[in-house]
Amino acid sequence: MATKKQLLLDRIGGDAALELAVDKFYHKNVAHAEVARFFEGVDMQLLRAHQFKFMKLAFTEIPEGVDVVGMLEKGHSRLFAMGLNETHFDVIASNLVETMQELGVAADVINDAVAVVGPLRSIFENKAKQQVA
Repeated sequence: MATKKQLLLDRIGGDAALELAVDKFYHKNVAHAEVARFFEGVDMQLLRAHQFKFMKLAFTEIPEGVDVVGMLEKGHSRLFAMGLNETHFDVIASNLVETMQELGVAADVINDAVAVVGPLRSIFENKAKQQVA
């Protein structure tokens, strides 16, 4: 029997719904004054594709042996050097929740998505502390 987490992608609406969510999500991020600078000069098509793959992985089942922390730290290293921290994570997470609400995703599904994404906040908090140390 599949677990609730394994079904999260389907509960969101599958690949097509996730792709639409990622697109709307990045429109919000690029337009948000607190985080827009992190997207300057970035190939947004490539970033959207990468984000889709990451969220699809996170909203299904992360295979054993995948180093999510290392993956996020490496993928955001340039941004950590620019001052990326947990407050920026909060903005991005809020944009994700808002996007899902606008797309009509049920509240319990959004809560389950937040339960997957929320624990990643500590990575951004810890890396920000390391940048100042």
